[in-house]
Amino acid sequence: MKLAVLPNLTKKNAREIALSVLREGKALGIQCVMCDSLKADFIQGDFSFLPEQEALQSAERASKAKTDFLSNMSHDIRTPMNAIIGITTLMKNELHEPEKLAEHLGKLETSGQLLLGIINNILDMSRIESGKTTLNVEKMNLPQQISQLDNIIRQQAGQRSQTFTVSTNLQHENVLADPNRLNQVLMNILSNAVKYTPTGGHIRFEVEELPRNEHYARYRFVVQDNGIGMSEEFLKHIFEPFERECTSTVSKVQGTGLGMAITKSIVDLMGGSISVESATGKGTRFEVVLEFPIDTKADTVQKAQALPEEEETTSPLCGMKFLCAEDNAINAEILQMLLETKGASCTICPNGQEIVDAFASVKPGEYDMILMDVQMPVMDGLEATRRIRNGENPLGRIIPILAMTANAFLEDMQKSKEAGMDEHLSKPVDISALEQTVKRFRVFPPPENK
Repeated sequence: MKLAVLPNLTKKNAREIALSVLREGKALGIQCVMCDSLKADFIQGDFSFLPEQEALQSAERASKAKTDFLSNMSHDIRTPMNAIIGITTLMKNELHEPEKLAEHLGKLETSGQLLLGIINNILDMSRIESGKTTLNVEKMNLPQQISQLDNIIRQQAGQRSQTFTVSTNLQHENVLADPNRLNQVLMNILSNAVKYTPTGGHIRFEVEELPRNEHYARYRFVVQDNGIGMSEEFLKHIFEPFERECTSTVSKVQGTGLGMAITKSIVDLMGGSISVESATGKGTRFEVVLEFPIDTKADTVQKAQALPEEEETTSPLCGMKFLCAEDNAINAEILQMLLETKGASCTICPNGQEIVDAFASVKPGEYDMILMDVQMPVMDGLEATRRIRNGENPLGRIIPILAMTANAFLEDMQKSKEAGMDEHLSKPVDISALEQTVKRFRVFPPPENK
């Protein structure tokens, strides 16, 4: 039996009648069919074709998910904050005990990195859900990316007495891709392998180039560990947001439950695939397959100029002179101390206007680079950069300007580039990232003619 509802009704009456028909029809075992115009009114009224009870249950599930998320975030943020505040208090009472201070400093760094990771994951997930995540494609050398990951993960694994091995089989080393997003995907998987592998365990990272064509290269990234593994039930939900396996084994492992959801979203955005195999007590294997356009020109140049690189014994920052804009006194002090520990010197300006005024009289060789904060009083870093680039001092057209700011979204990076900055580094200041960036802008003297 079918019951038809006539179309010429107001939206309000249509909604009331439709809900009544759906409710009574279900009770009587009647299949309810609405005409197209009523369906439109029904949809526009933000109603669904589900019975009220199901809609209520859906709302309750959404509310519970939100409550659980806020509860998890409160716990996961407060845990490292408690460590930071508590350790700081202990350090005040142990100023004359260097060994204890060194131990405390290590814990402070770990807690700070954990807190930063949580914040970054929350921001990333928010952007993914709002559809604002995009790729910033640029030239990328894959072996360099792998080497950076190797250095970081090898250190993490060493702290847990784990062995870490890397193997590569590449034909094309230079491609066009988003290095930051690729690093995010692989770092997430590798860090999890370290985190969920017991002391003395083994982690293996393999990168293999698969057959493709002359214009594209396809790569398979495999992370294999002999850690605690995952249950079959959890594997079904591993890529869903806020999911964490609730077992006694991993209950003390901190995290937002967002890492794998973010990883899957980025892989999807890059047009790749990700799969996982795991068994409780036997370990886990992740496989990511991605393809990138080949940077043929860079590949050719690299092969023609394949010369052994000299091992650097000193920091790339050594001897460099920086002009910096930073309005926060504590951040300015930290930046100056970090640079000085690497053999560099710097002059700090507290706002954008002062750095513009200071640069107006800069002479050749006086400064090698500008580090520019963005959010500052009087004049922000974007406007300051534009004025330096377009000012009367011709050095403003050539001096490298790096954004060093807490503004970490992609649109922030784009604004920095549009203003005339050469690169965008996010706070907190990562001295190793600054070193790698400086190397790209360092001017080498031409080779001597023999």
